[in-house]
Amino acid sequence: MIITRAKLIDLARREAEARGAAGDVLSAYLVGSVVSGEPLLGGTADIDLVLIHEADPPAAREMVPLSAEIHLDIVHHARALYAQPRSLRLDPWLGPAISEPVFLYDPQHFFEWAQAGARGQFFRPDHTLARSRALLEAARARLPHPPSDQPELAMLLQAALDGANAAALLVGPPTAGRRRLLDLERRADALGHTVVADGLARLLGLDGREGRAPSAWLGAWARAFDEATVLTTDPRLAACRRAYHLAGYQALVEAGRPDAVVIPLLLIWQRTLRMLGAHGRLGEHRPAWDEALAALGLDPPSLPTRLLELDGYLDAIETLIEGWAARSGA
Repeated sequence: MIITRAKLIDLARREAEARGAAGDVLSAYLVGSVVSGEPLLGGTADIDLVLIHEADPPAAREMVPLSAEIHLDIVHHARALYAQPRSLRLDPWLGPAISEPVFLYDPQHFFEWAQAGARGQFFRPDHTLARSRALLEAARARLPHPPSDQPELAMLLQAALDGANAAALLVGPPTAGRRRLLDLERRADALGHTVVADGLARLLGLDGREGRAPSAWLGAWARAFDEATVLTTDPRLAACRRAYHLAGYQALVEAGRPDAVVIPLLLIWQRTLRMLGAHGRLGEHRPAWDEALAALGLDPPSLPTRLLELDGYLDAIETLIEGWAARSGA
């Protein structure tokens, strides 16, 4: 099968219509890389489908494999989430998602109504600023108070990414997925500030990475994932996600951007190892992880210093945001 954006949209529409005919699905829409026009990486793609249900859905998220290369990544929302659409335009994640999606299924025009309310004056500078500030506040809220001498890597990663996306929101939607660093670089170019992507790269030890290093890390993660995926129903560790991650990251390495692999790899690798640890099967998989963290300067002895650098990074992001606000009259 030749994979095209139109084909992926059609596959999602069929799934949405089938769910609507069989259950309580009110509306369905697409977000993510299929909407932005860059769904394929390494010949693989996930289709980010949002289903809105009349009542509380049975699960928050699920993966549905369609082929070896493609799967649906379905997020389930309850109708109640959209009850106040004007407030959604200030949400740093849901607001951008519903402002410019691909409509798939909406026989009762519920999503059309919700989107109209959320999208009204969505791009007004004060609303853009509110979304940006909200995500920066979320980043700061993740930091331990008082500062910890043993900060957690997961906290540092997520706070740094929230901070970067707080700036990205000034010129577009927040970034996610396999192309996260590349998209942040584009947002930084649009803003005319290198601190967004370059500062993040320095903070997470991505500058000066050797091209061969992530290839070894990919193999170590894949072996751990193969063992973890059979132990859990966590959709993020579903078997269909293996090719999505591995092929995409290998494509980035081959394109000369091994640095772009590191952030999404760390996130899924850490989740994988947590699952193995919960089942007492971390064993042989821990050394490769520890070596990767040491190479990046993200090992436990280095994290207190990184935490101080993170605070400085968030200060720089705040300065950027407030400068934008002053120039735009927000």
